[in-house]
Amino acid sequence: MASTETKVCQNCKESFVIDASDFEFYKKMAVPPPTWCPQCRNQRRMLFRNFKTLYKRPSDKSGKMVVSMYHPKSPYAIYANDEWWSDGWDSKSYGRDFDFNRPFFDQFNDLLKVVPRFATNAVNCQGCEYSNFILNSKNCYLVFGCPESEDCSYGHIVWDSKNCVDGLYVHKSDSCYECVDCVNCYQILYSEECENCNDSIGLYDCRSVSNSIGCVGLIQKSYHIFNQQVTKEQYEQFLKEHPLHDPETIKMILAEQLKLRRELPQHHYFGSHNTEVSGNHIYNGKNLQYCFDLRAGEDSKFVFTGRRAVQVYDASFSLEPDQSYEIVTAIGASSHIIGNHYCHASHDIYYSDFIFASKNLFGCAGMRNAEYCILNKQYTKEQYEELVPEIVGHMRKTGEWGQFFPASLSPFAYNEAIVNEYMPLTKEEALAQGFRWQDDIPSTVGKETISHEDLPQIPSEYSDELLKHVLKCTECGRNYKFIAHEISVYRRLGVALPKQCFNCRHQRRMNMRNRRELWPGACANCSANFETSYSPQQQKEYKIYCEACYQKEML
Repeated sequence: MASTETKVCQNCKESFVIDASDFEFYKKMAVPPPTWCPQCRNQRRMLFRNFKTLYKRPSDKSGKMVVSMYHPKSPYAIYANDEWWSDGWDSKSYGRDFDFNRPFFDQFNDLLKVVPRFATNAVNCQGCEYSNFILNSKNCYLVFGCPESEDCSYGHIVWDSKNCVDGLYVHKSDSCYECVDCVNCYQILYSEECENCNDSIGLYDCRSVSNSIGCVGLIQKSYHIFNQQVTKEQYEQFLKEHPLHDPETIKMILAEQLKLRRELPQHHYFGSHNTEVSGNHIYNGKNLQYCFDLRAGEDSKFVFTGRRAVQVYDASFSLEPDQSYEIVTAIGASSHIIGNHYCHASHDIYYSDFIFASKNLFGCAGMRNAEYCILNKQYTKEQYEELVPEIVGHMRKTGEWGQFFPASLSPFAYNEAIVNEYMPLTKEEALAQGFRWQDDIPSTVGKETISHEDLPQIPSEYSDELLKHVLKCTECGRNYKFIAHEISVYRRLGVALPKQCFNCRHQRRMNMRNRRELWPGACANCSANFETSYSPQQQKEYKIYCEACYQKEML
């Protein structure tokens, strides 16, 4: 076999490369090389994850109303979370024999439509009814993809954080507001790409910076405004003259910050403590290729949003996966997983969905503490080990083995799933590519009870009276409301009340991030070549530096 092969994606028809190390991984995992390119494979996986499209619907077990990620007309059995976790049903009762006259995916789809699903995914959480895919958290509201956090509101991928509002990819931070890609920060506002910063506003790409405003690329500095040293008194005077509750203040700060970004060198990727990595937002990594938003890992490729991935290819939204391939959310030190959606503290799981504390399962759904099952039917160890190779051989013949689940098995339409935020399509584009589209997504219009002009303008006047009112988003026109936690945060931080709904605020933050793609680039200083998530157009707008030049110039 050639050390490197160029393939044509069987989905988008674009070419992609499989190199020698890739072939070694596929051989070790006993799967054939992929026929789809990395982007199409990731798109297919993300279609199975609905983070924040929530509905009110009755439980199919008790009839009580629940908050659910599944549309009321979806063809699945949806249970309230406490009902799903109870002993009131048995996943093995849905077991069936494998039919070697039918494709595996058809049989698995039949199983998925009868095995109960929980309404939202909240494991070991308290007070998080309106959040989804949340783990070991407390009092979080409309936060999605949220492990080990407390008292956070309105966020996406908020990990191990407290008292954060309107956060996107916020990690180990406290009391931050409107922040994107910030790590180990305290009480910073309207900031991006920062580590170990505190008590600052409008920072970009800063490290260990405090009491600063509108700065770019600073390290271990305090009392700076637009990268200029000031005294403590000058800093405080600036905030008196430009109060944060005045929307014009934030516009001015971010406009001045953008000017600095265009003048100063930009690193070709964001991350630290890495060896031999490519992608963006990678920390504590070794030999990680084409990875994005990965907090620690090694010898992995095509991992999108993860933590401590080891010998993993093609993973999305996973914590601590090991030796796995084509997975969405393997967490809790799960290992040896292939073609799986949601696997918690389990190993040797193949082509299954929502599996907890189990091992040696093939084509199973909704199982807990189970072993040696196929299509939810119990087998002995000997029977299982004899039948699985036969099923794999059958799937090789049908072309299913090594592929992730096809789009037809996803419970979600394209605009319900998280994929539409990372790889957006119009309705017409989605339908043309064979995806479903949901026109009936919950929202209200015309119910507003107060105008933005009639809201209190001074933070000290914010009170729980605001909870009575319905507002109109200035961006999309849909209605939204405040909750008590966010009001207390706005009052404490001294910021203006938002005029846009959560969805529009979230989309604005998503638009601030680089896409999860890599383009060839050349250092604006020394012309060294690299791969970067800065698009060719962005490379004309900013001065993108290689690692060595950036370190020399900025550190």
